[in-house]
Amino acid sequence: MEKIFKTKDFYIACCLLASGFSLKRLEKIKNNLFVFIFDDPKNQAEIIIKRHWDRTHKIPSRNLIEAINELKTRIYSGV
Repeated sequence: MEKIFKTKDFYIACCLLASGFSLKRLEKIKNNLFVFIFDDPKNQAEIIIKRHWDRTHKIPSRNLIEAINELKTRIYSGV
C-alpha cells in the first residue's frame, strides 16, 4: 500500500521537500490552490511538521530556499 502525505500549506510543503521528502505530484483545486502530495513510506511527515511548529526542526537554509523555488516553479509552470 502506498503511503503518502497531503497538504495544502505551501510552507509545510517547502519544509517537507527541504527535509528530503519526495514530491509525487501537485493537484490543482482552484486557480491558485494546490494540494502537495508527498511520498511518506515511514510515516514521518507528521513528526517533521510537529517539529516545525515546535521550532525544533532544523533545515539548512539553502535546502529551504531551493524547495521554495522548486515549488513556485512547479506551481507557475503548471507541472
